[in-house]
Amino acid sequence: MKSPILFTAVFLGFAGTTLSDTMLAVMETAFGNRCAVESIAMTREAGYAGVQLHTGSLDENSVLTISDKELQAGFLAEVKKHGVEIISLCAGSMNKINVWQPGESREQGLAIMKQSLEACEVLDCDLLLFPFFGASNFQEGEEKIAGVVEFIREILPFAEKHGVTLGIESPVTYERVLELFDRLGNPDNVLMYYDTGNMLRGGEDIYQAISDLGNDRICEIHIKPQGDIHFGKDETDYQKLADSLDEIGYNKWFVFEARGGLDKENPTALAIENRKGIERLLSLRKPSE
Repeated sequence: MKSPILFTAVFLGFAGTTLSDTMLAVMETAFGNRCAVESIAMTREAGYAGVQLHTGSLDENSVLTISDKELQAGFLAEVKKHGVEIISLCAGSMNKINVWQPGESREQGLAIMKQSLEACEVLDCDLLLFPFFGASNFQEGEEKIAGVVEFIREILPFAEKHGVTLGIESPVTYERVLELFDRLGNPDNVLMYYDTGNMLRGGEDIYQAISDLGNDRICEIHIKPQGDIHFGKDETDYQKLADSLDEIGYNKWFVFEARGGLDKENPTALAIENRKGIERLLSLRKPSE
């Protein structure tokens, strides 16, 4: 993956860290936005170096929001203006799609994924979050996981063409995700997009899971509160999480994703408050050698 644009530790408000510890990004939904050019300036205002954009939804002509050329140009202009990096895209509308059975829904899924992958190349990012929180949840049943494997096999050539890694984010156990990878032949460009809040709420031992997965199996991490809307006031064990990250040498982006609590009058406030919580986590990590 490409090297990120990094803010200094002074800008982020904590000392004693290396530059690699300041790779903080925000999912634009934390501002109440989906595929909005305004998210770039808001990311800078909230003190993050990178942003994850939502690719939107298909219109009546099966054109995905992020595919609009004027919109893409607007994103690129704002990136240059504000010095913010688009670190990844999220094909969030895939949560409504059934990819494991033939039919109209699966065809819509192919359109969403292909256009999202094309947009990744245009917007100069090499990671696409592929979520499985709806009909395609593959935790249980042979038919579902087999169908998901076939769908991913169909889109892998497009991901390779555009130089994009697929990040699998799912509420299923990490063991099940590893089974998915094994069935696919463990391609280098299909990795796990780990979400601390989601997996904690699902009962997974996130500290052990991160240790078992290792740095090479994780493409990015969503930092999401569990039991609160603010990371830092939730039930995450900061020191254990920092230790797990140090154990695997995690050196990629930390992406804040909101869990409710948006203030429409001050849409960057939630992201700012949570950034402070993530900074606290990073302050517990051991300095890189």
